[in-house]
Amino acid sequence: MGHNTARSPKRPFLSPPPAGKLAYAGFALVFALTACSSSQPDNAQAEMNDGSVLNVADAALAGHDPDLALKISQAVLNRKPHDLQALYHEGAAYYATGRCEDAIAAYQLALSYDPSSSEAETGLGRCLLKRNAIEAENAFSAAIADDPTNAAAYNDLGIARDLRGDYAGATAPYEQALKLAPGTLATEVNLGLSLALSGDAEDALEYLGPLAIGTQASPRIREDYAVALLAAGRTAEAREALAVDIPPEKLDQAMTSFQAVLAPAAPPAGTAALEPVPSQASAVLTSPARGQPPVCQPPPTLAEASFIAPLHQAVLFY
Repeated sequence: MGHNTARSPKRPFLSPPPAGKLAYAGFALVFALTACSSSQPDNAQAEMNDGSVLNVADAALAGHDPDLALKISQAVLNRKPHDLQALYHEGAAYYATGRCEDAIAAYQLALSYDPSSSEAETGLGRCLLKRNAIEAENAFSAAIADDPTNAAAYNDLGIARDLRGDYAGATAPYEQALKLAPGTLATEVNLGLSLALSGDAEDALEYLGPLAIGTQASPRIREDYAVALLAAGRTAEAREALAVDIPPEKLDQAMTSFQAVLAPAAPPAGTAALEPVPSQASAVLTSPARGQPPVCQPPPTLAEASFIAPLHQAVLFY
């Protein structure tokens, strides 16, 4: 087979803390930070407080509470406007709430302080994925140039290429991401789907087959598995996989849609190799907007474009 990426045992998934306890701890720390700010605490103690409170923001993002993460990060920024970690967290929180323009502004401000920030370039690229895959690819390429160990940037670079229809070109970034972070579920799923769409069905099934019947199987993974089965000519098995989640009256329509994705088509415009841009090109001197910008448009649905947008998954990196 053409792809021999070693499979690794899956990483354990950690359960987020209970929402009530997380919110209580987060608000308590924000209150404490605000109180300390007004009384001008010792600088060393303030630094320690900032690190602790941003750990709570991490937990809030992992626990699907971006509003709390936003309040925490902005509490730090009110006292230290140039704090890069707080800006990364603010950008991630804005992104998670669908406020793309604010997220982009936060990451661009971070880049104005540190033009080679791989974290900021990765966050910026993830926002750009929603509107321009070529710009996103350049941002992820810059992130990788600034930090070749950034597994999330490699995964997201693969997504950007898939969104452009460059399925074969997407597999190498996914494989590199798995070398850096073995067992990352989202990346394994992404690689499997790209292999299927690029015509390498057998290798795709090596990834997606075990995932589709494993403990972390989901409707999304089973759909990707069905694409790989269809690519391998195993139509009956693909139908069986889809039937787990799709009602009988919609199965024929689903099968037709999935088969259309695999139909040969002319390469989309703009699939030529891109020259990576310097990391400084992403830096724009601007302050994060605090208003209410337009909410990000969601990625195209399966029927609107291709199966790539909803089926490929970005790895959070903040």
